[in-house]
Order: sequence, then structure tokens, then C-alpha cells
Amino acid sequence: MKRIHLVILGLSFLSMSVMLPGVTEPVPKLKDIPIKEKVLEIPCEEGVYYGIASYYGEYWNGRTTANMEIYDCDLLTCASPVLPFNTIIRVTNMDNCKTVTIRVNDRGPYKMDKKGKALKPLIPHPKRVLDLSKESFKSIGDLKDGLLNIKYEIVG
Repeated sequence: MKRIHLVILGLSFLSMSVMLPGVTEPVPKLKDIPIKEKVLEIPCEEGVYYGIASYYGEYWNGRTTANMEIYDCDLLTCASPVLPFNTIIRVTNMDNCKTVTIRVNDRGPYKMDKKGKALKPLIPHPKRVLDLSKESFKSIGDLKDGLLNIKYEIVG
């Protein structure tokens, strides 16, 4: 009988230690990503980031995005490897100071092979921070350029 009480008492202490604040379980280690493969985001002031943006256009139209929406190149959206879905950001072209407010609905940009297919496993592009929809890109820059020096900030 004493043995059963000791087992029950031990289990109750064990369950209480799990619920106590400040008691944390060890966090599993994530696979280390080489520094050269990390996305270049340079915070200059609180909440403002600088980098290079590309765009993805009509080839992707009608395909499913990472948040399961149908991609429409005529909407003001973008892909980000790190920002949560439905985050609203203001993107400014640093060359002409034009601004657009867009929503994150996809992941990317990713490193591509020479045929334009994403390398597997998916690796974030080492130099680009955002992939803008065609309409988003067109509203702040020229599509012929293909890349823009941008700053962006989270607004919602």
C-alpha cells in the first residue's frame, strides 16, 4: 500500500513540475544553416529593413501559393522567406522613393537553377529579401529592371 502511495505521490510531483512557470524543456536543435545561405536583411532603424526585391509574374499565375491561395500577379502581394502570412508591409523603391503597401501570401524567393526551377531542398535566395507580385513591382519600378533596391517596414 505504501508503495502505491509513493508512486502516486511521485507522479503528482512530476506533473506539477511540468506545470510550474519557469520550468522549460530543452529546445531541440535545428539544423545549422550556413551563413552564406541566409537571407540578407539589414535592419537600420527599428522595424525598417533594406535589401533587394525581385518579382514573379504570369508564369506563376493560377498556381497555389504557400498559404494555399491562388496566385494572381495583378494583386498587391509578395513572397517572404521569414515574415508571417498576411503581414502587411510598406515597400519603398530606394531609387525613386515610390511606395506600395502589400500583403505576404507566399514563401520565397529561392535559389534557382539555370532553367528557372527552385533547387531542392528549398534554399532562400542569399541576396533577395522579397519576391513581389508583378503588379506590386510595377507600381514602384520598371519590370525591365527585374531587381529593386528596397526598404520595407511592417505596418500591420
